[in-house]
Amino acid sequence: LSLFLSHSLSVFQPGLAQPEALLVFPGQVAQFSCILSPRHAIIGEYGVSWYQQRAGSAPRHLLYYRSEKDYHRHPEIPDRFSATADAAHNACILTISPVQPEDEADYYCSVAYIS
Repeated sequence: LSLFLSHSLSVFQPGLAQPEALLVFPGQVAQFSCILSPRHAIIGEYGVSWYQQRAGSAPRHLLYYRSEKDYHRHPEIPDRFSATADAAHNACILTISPVQPEDEADYYCSVAYIS
């Protein structure tokens, strides 16, 4: 089972960086980082949305995370999917635990930014 997180750098503020790929096996834990450019946004000040895109399908919204108090998972998404902030790295971490075969997909993050 492989989970791929597409490398992405947003051309809009704030800049986002994501690792290219992650290989895990069913039952393991997968974690993806969405790193915000500190020039544009500080984690906790802006909400991060995570999306999953399976091969041949449109992206679907998984969850929104701004803080522990401002956190929303789409009703159809199992609680195996969660998010937390990593303030030290100005990032939002998507965790899938435990990984299931149907989780094989591309994962994307986005940040709503209003200047």
